[in-house]
Amino acid sequence: MNEKLLNKTSYYVIGVSGGCDSMYLLDTLRKKGYHLLVAHVNYNYRHDSYIDYELVCDYCATHGLPFYYKQFHEADYHDGNFQDQARTLRYRFYKEIYKLYKCDGLILGHHLDDHLETVYMQLERHNTVHYLGIKEESYVQDMRVIRPLMRSYKDEILQVCHEQHIEYHDDYTNFEIDFERDRIRNTILKHYTKTQKENLFKKAQEHNQRIKELEFKVNPYYQQYKADGQIYYYYIPSDLRKLFLYLILKDVMHPQLISHSLIDEIEHQINSVKPNIQMNLPVNYLFIKEYDNVYIIDKEKTKGYYYEFKEYIPFGCEHFHLLENGHINEGVYLSPNDYPITIRTMQDGDSIMTSSGTKKLSRLFINAKIPALKRKTWPVVLNKDKTIILVPHIAKNIDYLTTKPNVFVIK
Repeated sequence: MNEKLLNKTSYYVIGVSGGCDSMYLLDTLRKKGYHLLVAHVNYNYRHDSYIDYELVCDYCATHGLPFYYKQFHEADYHDGNFQDQARTLRYRFYKEIYKLYKCDGLILGHHLDDHLETVYMQLERHNTVHYLGIKEESYVQDMRVIRPLMRSYKDEILQVCHEQHIEYHDDYTNFEIDFERDRIRNTILKHYTKTQKENLFKKAQEHNQRIKELEFKVNPYYQQYKADGQIYYYYIPSDLRKLFLYLILKDVMHPQLISHSLIDEIEHQINSVKPNIQMNLPVNYLFIKEYDNVYIIDKEKTKGYYYEFKEYIPFGCEHFHLLENGHINEGVYLSPNDYPITIRTMQDGDSIMTSSGTKKLSRLFINAKIPALKRKTWPVVLNKDKTIILVPHIAKNIDYLTTKPNVFVIK
């Protein structure tokens, strides 16, 4: 067990399933005097899952440990990968406790065999853009995740449980082959010799060292992206681009969803001659290319809006601000006869009467080289007659050109 990652003055959430790995970890850390908040999840996926609950609950009651329990039911799941859904629900529960008690880490019982299973799965899927296997220390949903058993094999943990009479309850589904990880564990790695496991471990180590060196090189571009919210893609050296894409995808997606094929498809779209591209990701996000600048955005932030104002009031939202001062191209003179005004997003067929005639808003946006996604949330101002009178920085209605603005719509 690697105790260098732990501190006896800190408080930790520890995820305990009731299996031998987590019960050994819980028992050992308790005896060593660590401050632990025990979290147990029941997915109601197995008919005997109540036994896990009773085992962990009784252990905590016997030793005076705080115990937190969450159960999920069929209604909490949807079609798709059960293990991915279970992981999401589990971590969400851990985070509730983590934040409530301002913990310093989340401790989990992953071990060396878990690491090798993950490595094998990634190699089989050709998912080798980033780190292979499971890290001893990582961050998930802003939680510091610590895995002290990553240097121990499963059989070593089992042996200690038997020698020290540590009670545990095996999940019988771990011995089946319904899920990919179980198939790899029970039909492939189960038959590996210790030498074969060491060779697989070494292969992952060498790969991860190369990734570490590349991460050091790509980090300035990643930090620039985080600071600016986007980046000019071809500013990034070509040998670092795949890793860069992986890192920004990992900000919004679970790593297991980030495949080589997904990154290849994104690169294909970026290299397209089309100046504006929106690509749906396997989560509720969009990958955006705008004139060779790239970024990822939540789909919720691209939805249209509609506001009505019966009189002038200072107002602000994420898309615009209504103020009494601003740039002349953002302003318009409004008399009482113009109210109520509407500020909304562009709609099909929208046009504005300008000094050079009636113009379609869609064409004005294209001429101004406004990226397609920004057009979706750009404010359009209409008077009480539903006549478009202002599109900030783009166009102003001819009847409002000669008066001094008294209201500004700041984009």
